Amino acid sequence: MKFNGKALVRSLLYVAVVCACLGAGGSLRALAQDGNMSGGATKTDPRKLTTIQTASADVGKNKKAVEVRYLNLPFGAPTFGYMEVGGDRYYSNRTWPILHLTLTQNAMYDGKALAPGDYVFYITPKSEQLKTTSMMLTLASFKPATAGGTFLVPGDVFTETPKDAIVISQKAVTFGKGAEVAPALQVWVGTEGKGKDVDIKLHYGDRTLTEKLTLK
Repeated sequence: MKFNGKALVRSLLYVAVVCACLGAGGSLRALAQDGNMSGGATKTDPRKLTTIQTASADVGKNKKAVEVRYLNLPFGAPTFGYMEVGGDRYYSNRTWPILHLTLTQNAMYDGKALAPGDYVFYITPKSEQLKTTSMMLTLASFKPATAGGTFLVPGDVFTETPKDAIVISQKAVTFGKGAEVAPALQVWVGTEGKGKDVDIKLHYGDRTLTEKLTLK
């Protein structure tokens, strides 16, 4: 029998390629499932593109008497649904900070006195584990790690509620439904007249919520 060296080399190369493909199969499937392989193009997760936005209101001669910072979170109806009705192992079992509020003068909110300083508004989902029977909105005071700093992190929609936050007000909350869909969280801060009442209006997807501060 005549030895065919070229045929043997071709066979060995074929086996090596097959083994390499089989070994990488799991990685290739994972990449495809993550949306990173589509015609050679890389898809970017919109959550990674979130940036810190700012909205503020002047009251009298006090510039930026009320200021809020927030991430322009892309609207996720299923995720928000888990906050409203529970039922998810992750989204329903943690708190979700949505606003960093900074006051430069005394104010009242939900019957509670607020001193100048930093506060966080956060949502607690309806959850058996968290022992809540409805979605809750909490206002808590906290101290930023650096002067003028914030707990918000651009590109991180899973940012944590400040660990040193001290609860001031907590109540059941329901977002209004049926608004024109906003693709990302929008916040407006302002006064409707010449008084000292300041509204903080949130518009997230087709949901809206207005909270009111009265400055002293």
